[in-house]
Amino acid sequence: MFTGILCGLAAAFCNSLGFLVSAKCMKICSNPIRFLVYAHVWMMILTLPLVWFFLPEGGIAELRAFLKAMFCFMFVFFAGQGMFFMALRYFEASKLSSLLGLKIIVLTLIYAFLKNSIPNLYQILAIILSAFAAVMINWSGKGKILTWGWIFVFAVLVCYSFSDINETAMVLSVRAGNVGIVQSALCTLTCAYSALGFCCLPGIFFFRFDMQLFLWTVPYAFLWLVSQIFLFCCFALVLPVFGNVILACRGMFSVLLGMILSMFGIRDLDVQISKGQWILRAVASLLMIGAIALYSFAAMK
Repeated sequence: MFTGILCGLAAAFCNSLGFLVSAKCMKICSNPIRFLVYAHVWMMILTLPLVWFFLPEGGIAELRAFLKAMFCFMFVFFAGQGMFFMALRYFEASKLSSLLGLKIIVLTLIYAFLKNSIPNLYQILAIILSAFAAVMINWSGKGKILTWGWIFVFAVLVCYSFSDINETAMVLSVRAGNVGIVQSALCTLTCAYSALGFCCLPGIFFFRFDMQLFLWTVPYAFLWLVSQIFLFCCFALVLPVFGNVILACRGMFSVLLGMILSMFGIRDLDVQISKGQWILRAVASLLMIGAIALYSFAAMK
């Protein structure tokens, strides 16, 4: 379990960095679909050469289940990514990062329905606490949020929840052949993102090519892939619900990164907040740590 928690925290940190980079990219590109296409083409370039390296000897044990899960993953992932970048038009990067913590509630409901498994009281309290802290930690933006912003956020939460479930199914399909957790995660990652990038490749010809934006998507693509490596390992070790309790810490990391960037005079990637709001975020961070500890305790009972 400890290894799973570390993988989740690493994924949360890389996610937070990626959100800041994506916020910068969205200032350059007004079309989120074009940014999405460029980023996933880079992911294909980075992962395709590694597919055969991480593929288990003799192939994937449960290939049919793997392909079914990958098809579902690709569908909901594309939809979720598109909705995410649309939501960036209505929310600051750190606020949107915190709102994604609400995915824990959505995922828990979906997971309970699909698996016919109801979380125990401690787990429910941990999920509610982490979701509350995730929203509280960055609830400091200014300006009116339109109804469409909330609609996009809800769509992102649903799509990302199903994405997590299918990611876990893919990793477990590979592990069924007695393959190690790291190789299973890397095999799943390289196969899934090579396929995603291949599907996005024709999209390059539908947009006027922008070399500046294309190069700007490199760090985002790299950070996203690294975060997914850790996330796939985390989900395989502790399952999606607990993994998302840990992943909600990205709101905490977003706070720290925003503060560090502000210290270096970089203030155009997020909204500026007061000292009182910094204190509020510190309290929310403690609540987040408490939620992780509570869920860990509940999982051991």
